[in-house]
Amino acid sequence: MKKAFSVVVEKKVQDFLRDEAGMSRRMVKDLKKNGGFFRNGAVVSHYDKLSPGDVLTVEFPAVHTLPAEPEATPLTVVYEDEDVLLIDKPVGMVTTPSCQHPHGTVVQAVLHHYTLQNWKQTVHLVNRLDRDTGGLLLIAKHPYSHSLFYKEEAGLRKGYTALVEGMMEGKQGRITSPIARAQDSIIKREISAEGKSAVTRYEVLEEMGDKTLVSVGLETGRTHQIRVHMASIGHPLTGDTLYGAGPSAWSEGQALHASFLQFIHPWTKEKMSFRSAPSFYPKARKLSD
Repeated sequence: MKKAFSVVVEKKVQDFLRDEAGMSRRMVKDLKKNGGFFRNGAVVSHYDKLSPGDVLTVEFPAVHTLPAEPEATPLTVVYEDEDVLLIDKPVGMVTTPSCQHPHGTVVQAVLHHYTLQNWKQTVHLVNRLDRDTGGLLLIAKHPYSHSLFYKEEAGLRKGYTALVEGMMEGKQGRITSPIARAQDSIIKREISAEGKSAVTRYEVLEEMGDKTLVSVGLETGRTHQIRVHMASIGHPLTGDTLYGAGPSAWSEGQALHASFLQFIHPWTKEKMSFRSAPSFYPKARKLSD
């Protein structure tokens, strides 16, 4: 994979990559060892000098060792180019392989998708979703794109839709209770004064019988944050077996969906916004009638 940069200031190649392209020292070091540099089409070294008007082309190394075996699992691709891949993850699909879930994961499906394109890179997750949370999952298709998503100018914004138990007082609210790992569990989280700061915003979208459809936004990103916060105010997610009443006919797993994603494209700098409808919504509407 190659990327071309327009040079506007006189600098050495390695300094340009760090100062102007925003690459880390580690990435530049890897490029020195495994990549390639071309000034106006001619091979140059990392210490050669660039002049205004030059075009620096960087060749990123291919990845030959994959983190998992590719598997031909269908993917719902929402958007894709050479820098990013956005999919709509189904409920019940694990994101990364593990001892408990060695097959059928997002990572393995994406690796297979890459093999069909002869794309020799690994999977760089920008956001993560629990197995029972469906919706928009963003993947950077190479290390440079991935690194740019962690800069402030990436403008990454995420929104969720959830179905919660009970009728809520008021149309919107903000939960600021800190969250910590529960003392008796390696998985469960709880509200704790000794926990990390956590802020969740919610707005009522629709009242559905004895349940409420809400839009949720996060100002922080703690593990299980939405599930813990909504349960803490007496409105656990429908179908949540860890923080709620347990399985529900209204949803498969907890009724939580990553329904909105906005970001600044790492290469074109275009603001991009996407939406996805939760699979549990039509079922909930039908059951509430």
